[in-house]
Amino acid sequence: MTNVLPLSKTHQAAFDRGLFTIDQDYQIQVNPEFETESELLRRSIADRVGQRVAMPDGYVNPVYVERHNASLEWV
Repeated sequence: MTNVLPLSKTHQAAFDRGLFTIDQDYQIQVNPEFETESELLRRSIADRVGQRVAMPDGYVNPVYVERHNASLEWV
């Protein structure tokens, strides 16, 4: 699968492991089982549930988002 979002190595790993995703409105959705002791991940993922990620129009192919989310049991 092609990358859906340009992410740091840490955030890409969390995304690939299904710890979080974005919905079709580019809002952050977090796996309900996601727990972390990392302040970075808490501030940048867990504490941002429902926040919209600013993306230029057409930047992310919605088909990739749909495919990724279809592979997640919790979405």
